[in-house]
Amino acid sequence: MSKRTKKVGTSGRLGPRYGVRIRKRIADVEAVSKGRHECPKCRVVAMQRMANGIYNCRHCGARMASSSYMPTPPAAIRRELKEVLAKAEGTEAEVEAVEETEELPKEQPEVKEKPKKRVKKAKKE
Repeated sequence: MSKRTKKVGTSGRLGPRYGVRIRKRIADVEAVSKGRHECPKCRVVAMQRMANGIYNCRHCGARMASSSYMPTPPAAIRRELKEVLAKAEGTEAEVEAVEETEELPKEQPEVKEKPKKRVKKAKKE
């Protein structure tokens, strides 16, 4: 039997319904979510999605909770990564940031006066 969904992938089950853009987005999301990912514990590409936001490593058995479609590193790891990258760049980035702030004077926001309200005068008869 031939492969019927070569171009569209897993969204071929939808047929002509829902439009091309939506079917392409579904195919992209499903390709990412159904694929294997790198385990943050053992660094092997063996992490699979078990359920919505739950991932299990087939190599070391680690389980973790993350985003729905793709595992993302926890906030603490992202923060540490930013700190390490900042240290790797050295103080050059800090010096550049200070120089930029010194060169540009802070502008005061302009205060606009409110227009005066027009009062309608009663007509004299």
